[in-house]
Amino acid sequence: MKDASALEFALLGLLKQRPQSGYDLRKTFGTTAMRQYSDSPGSIYPALRRLEAKGRIERVGPDGEAGAGQEADPRRKQLFRLTAAGEAALLAWLSSQVTREDVALRLAETMLRFAFMDGNVPRATAIRFLDEYARELSGYVETLRPQWEAMHRSSPIHTGVLAFRSGIEGMEAQLDWARRARALLAEPRG
Repeated sequence: MKDASALEFALLGLLKQRPQSGYDLRKTFGTTAMRQYSDSPGSIYPALRRLEAKGRIERVGPDGEAGAGQEADPRRKQLFRLTAAGEAALLAWLSSQVTREDVALRLAETMLRFAFMDGNVPRATAIRFLDEYARELSGYVETLRPQWEAMHRSSPIHTGVLAFRSGIEGMEAQLDWARRARALLAEPRG
């Protein structure tokens, strides 16, 4: 499920929480752990326009009424909210299978998916996500270890070898976290 950018999915996830203006969204990106996404108007507003063109968000007035913001005074905040199509796209993205490419190339986006799961998908979906995440991450680490060992044997220790080892150790830490998180989510709630 990749018919939108990571930024667009981040926007959908934030708009699922409540209607927000572009300025509100920019502020979130600039002041939270979501700083990896640009809070630049040159990023946020074009992404909002793309989502609106796809029918995934709509403008609303201050009272939450659809369409009320479209002819609004340009000096007033324009609020956006998720449409049914936007919610369906968000849920499909959240529920999609974790792939090897997700853990190898899109780790931050993959964690963003996990962060938006609560309240949007069943607990079982989050547990399945962690199982898939751990399986794919473990498999990826297993393909990297022999490469590191060959590098380590064939050359003296240098910064490239150490950087490669750092990456493996970071993934091993993520794997440990995924297993602990899965155990916590699987505990009965009371």
